[in-house]
Amino acid sequence: MVDRITRRSALGAGAAATTALGLAACGGGGDTAEAPPESSEELSGSIVMWIYPLSDDASAESYASFVESFKEKYPNVEVEIVQQPWANREEQLTAAISGGNAPDVVYFNPDFVPRFAVEDLLVSLDDLREDWGSAFVPASLEAMTFEDTLFSAPVLMQASQTFANQKILDEIGMEGPTTWDELRAVGEAAKEKGYFLLEYNGEATLNHNYYMYLWQAGGTVLTEDMSAAAFNSAEGLEALEFIKEIVDNGWAPKEPISVMLPFEQTDLAQGKVAYSLGSNIGQVREILKDPLTVLPPMAKKEQVAIGSVGALSVFNTTEAPEAAAAWVHHLTEPDFIEFVCSEFTYYSPRTDVTGIHDDDEQVAEFEQYLDVVNSGIIHPQAREIIDVMKPEIQAVLLQGEDPQAALNTMETAVNELLERG
Repeated sequence: MVDRITRRSALGAGAAATTALGLAACGGGGDTAEAPPESSEELSGSIVMWIYPLSDDASAESYASFVESFKEKYPNVEVEIVQQPWANREEQLTAAISGGNAPDVVYFNPDFVPRFAVEDLLVSLDDLREDWGSAFVPASLEAMTFEDTLFSAPVLMQASQTFANQKILDEIGMEGPTTWDELRAVGEAAKEKGYFLLEYNGEATLNHNYYMYLWQAGGTVLTEDMSAAAFNSAEGLEALEFIKEIVDNGWAPKEPISVMLPFEQTDLAQGKVAYSLGSNIGQVREILKDPLTVLPPMAKKEQVAIGSVGALSVFNTTEAPEAAAAWVHHLTEPDFIEFVCSEFTYYSPRTDVTGIHDDDEQVAEFEQYLDVVNSGIIHPQAREIIDVMKPEIQAVLLQGEDPQAALNTMETAVNELLERG
């Protein structure tokens, strides 16, 4: 179902020439967005923004006051906000662009940016704000930068809180782990009491499981120039062997390695897991009533936290590029970011918007770790890379495949994928 604030006719412009997304060529707008005037009656046009539900109760109407405040500055610009479903959003966007009905502005997560930027469909936002470097968390900008160009303007950050079940820690008489060696100790003690150390959710994105351990070990997924696999390394092997050690020792349940369970059915939700590498603590607390203790993100050689960024991009198919740029600028101001992050429980990508979760000590405590959030590799084939790696990792954990052999197989598959483009 689609939510709307206003209605306007579909865009007449088609997309720029593309290959990987299979889009038709047609004229587009400018390629670089400039900072807008503070207000202007001369700025005109109609723009559509596609956004997605940022919470269960979010709707297009949630942003009505910001449409009104924008209209006060730019009275001759019409704004329509359309809330689309998360399901099949890439296919929906591709179809809209091919059909000449693309939105002017769209909400993106990091993995979407390179997939559309590589096809020359996105406007550069490098010059949209003068305070990118001074007022925004560096990690939020890095997540939305592809080939040294900022293609999406951060409006929120997600950081999955690292925490432990304090009831279990008290029972085993240990502190919450913050290093791999401490994880091992807690894992052994928890097992002796009939608990699991953690869950390895093998059907989730690798950004939330294997990659986390790889990054903590000091490794990388791809080479610096993104041309080849880099995970078949001492760090990559150490990470995979560590996960295998956890599973082989019975410190993690096996079912989540291959089955995506509803949260309420997981051992974590049932109070049987001592530690979470990263979860939405607010959602966990709705089901699990055991006391939880927020911990610093896990570290081996590097400290890394699970998270992501939500941001706004401008398609260069827009017929009103200046108006679209002004709208994105408006929504990266402190008042909108404070609203989104407080209303829907996210962290602020702006360094001057802080303390919005002071009424929730556990959520507020984790705000200090935003700069160690790693959102994933910024590459147009990021998802395909995950798809070819995931089965091999599951084979190591469930079928006893040798970790080094699995890394060799994954390296070959990923390099072949990258060579095909």
